[in-house]
Amino acid sequence: MTGKVLNNRYELVEKIGSGGMADVYKARCRVLKRWVAVKILKDEFVNDEEFLERFEREAYAAASLNHPNIVSIYDVGKEGNIHYIVMEYIDGITLKEYIRQNGALPWQEAADIAIAILSALHKAHRQGIIHRDIKPQNILMTSDHVPKVTDFGIARAVTTSTVTRKVDTVGSVHYSSPEQARGGYTDEKSDIYSVGVTLFEMLTGRVPFDADNPVSVALKHIEEKPARPSSIVPDIPEAMDEIVLRAMGKSRSERYDNALQMIADLDHVKKGEALERNGGETDLFATRVIGSLEEESLAAKKDRGRNRKKGKAGKTSKKGFLIASVYILLIGIIVGGIWLVYDKVVKDVVGAILAPKKQPVEVINYIGMHIEDAIADLEAKNLPYAEPVYEYSDTVPKGVVMDQRPPAGISIMPGDDAITKVELIVSNGPEMVTIPTDIKFADYVEAEIKLKNELKLQTKVVDEYSDEVAEGRVIRTEPEMGSVVAAGSEVIIYRSLGPKLENVVVPDVTGRTLDEARNILLEHNLSIGKIYPEDREGYKGRIINQEPKAGTVVKELTAVNLYFADEQSPSAGDGSGIDSGISDSADSTRITKQIYLPPDREFGDTVEVEIYYTTGDSGEEIFLKRATLNMSEFPYTVLVPVTPGVKTTLFVYMDGELQYREEILIQQ
Repeated sequence: MTGKVLNNRYELVEKIGSGGMADVYKARCRVLKRWVAVKILKDEFVNDEEFLERFEREAYAAASLNHPNIVSIYDVGKEGNIHYIVMEYIDGITLKEYIRQNGALPWQEAADIAIAILSALHKAHRQGIIHRDIKPQNILMTSDHVPKVTDFGIARAVTTSTVTRKVDTVGSVHYSSPEQARGGYTDEKSDIYSVGVTLFEMLTGRVPFDADNPVSVALKHIEEKPARPSSIVPDIPEAMDEIVLRAMGKSRSERYDNALQMIADLDHVKKGEALERNGGETDLFATRVIGSLEEESLAAKKDRGRNRKKGKAGKTSKKGFLIASVYILLIGIIVGGIWLVYDKVVKDVVGAILAPKKQPVEVINYIGMHIEDAIADLEAKNLPYAEPVYEYSDTVPKGVVMDQRPPAGISIMPGDDAITKVELIVSNGPEMVTIPTDIKFADYVEAEIKLKNELKLQTKVVDEYSDEVAEGRVIRTEPEMGSVVAAGSEVIIYRSLGPKLENVVVPDVTGRTLDEARNILLEHNLSIGKIYPEDREGYKGRIINQEPKAGTVVKELTAVNLYFADEQSPSAGDGSGIDSGISDSADSTRITKQIYLPPDREFGDTVEVEIYYTTGDSGEEIFLKRATLNMSEFPYTVLVPVTPGVKTTLFVYMDGELQYREEILIQQ
């Protein structure tokens, strides 16, 4: 059975219990997305139509019970020959297992559990529901140690249908009242007896009556008195003994009248108060057992005989008046008893027999029907239904039923008090969303995430050149921003690549001034890059070099680096030497050289660089440059004075050590 889905709703996950009447499965409700317990009747019951009818009626009645100490019943249904009840899933153990794990419970804890059970029974008894199978196996303890009574209605269906089965069931007979053991009439006091037995077991760790077979146990319930719990566990208060023994009275008249009375006594014991008793006065209007009436009638006959004899002896007429009073009293008691039985029992039975019986109605297929037509049909058949649930759909028109629970062909009870209600899932049409207008000029990645995650749209990115929108930004969308579209539809995002750049040839700007070079480069859609030497307030003289070189093909807007001669050199027009103060020859010029870090050396975060050079064959080193450089500033650019046709040697020192030399020779 594990893995089966009942009525396309309850998925059976694992078997968690089994009894004489049903198997219990942990299941997942696919509609409400929660765990439930599904109790499935065993095969031996499914062919008894009278039992199944009573079982369904009692289960529906029990489902009306709403109490924190009662396991809730959610649904009653069938699929084929599978009849089941869906109940609240309790993550815990039975009270029987709890007693086995812990042994005899502290009397205070036992009293609290008994009060919870009695509170649940009081709720049921007020609605005319008798459990008839109270036992620790039918009390579930949650993980928070909250007792919950289960199997309301189920026991009634079994006991009504198969009375002898109740006595023969091992486990239940240990908690059955004497009248249940005889197969007689049971009422709420039968439940109170079973609570007394359960309380006895909680206090002592064992049942009051036990034997080798169920019949012997039943006879002990009828004939023997239970031991006082304190004789087994000495710490139990005497008042607790009295409560247990009163609840387990052989005659119903000896027990508590109702669950509230027993709750009151347990509460008194917990508070250390004395138990309340009614004293010795006789209540002439109290309900009496038939045996006492027979004894009273017999006594009256004896009195009449004696009175006749005394009348013959000449007794006074005063004795005759007393006899007449006794007759009148007896007649009143009998008439009152008959009326009480009629009011409490016969009237309800007759009403139930004469009341029109509801017949289950088969649910039709509402899928594809408009919701208004579906509701009209349900109301015409008096079938209960839940508030329709609306869901978006791209395929089903708005207002049309897409799904239903239970499915077509399942029969449910009519009327507002029915447990199972028809649930309709209705199409709300396709989900519509608005493409936001604030994504224009936004980063295309952010716009794509917003459309996908927040609006559930499919996106496609298309690149496009734009002279107005920066690279990587959104130019526009298709459909356009502000449009209302269906969720899941595709939106095209046009991403800017920036302006479209053409290839250009770098012009020659050497020998030009800075302003002349700027104008020439702008004409070719090129920009000025770095200008050397750096850190100068202004640039005088002519450009002696450029990068990229003239004639190179580059993209528009490419930056061109410019190199000027030193302002103090003869080429700059002031006739003085460079950094060292030594003059260059009249026909010398300057070229750009890059200073590199040697690959096989390690330096710190900064490097002290000194540069010298020699001209021709003279060995005199002329100072050129001194600088403290960070590692990121390499390669470092310097202007070296050279004379065409004459060899110039460059010496590079780093941190005081010669690192390398380089010979420079340019043709005349």
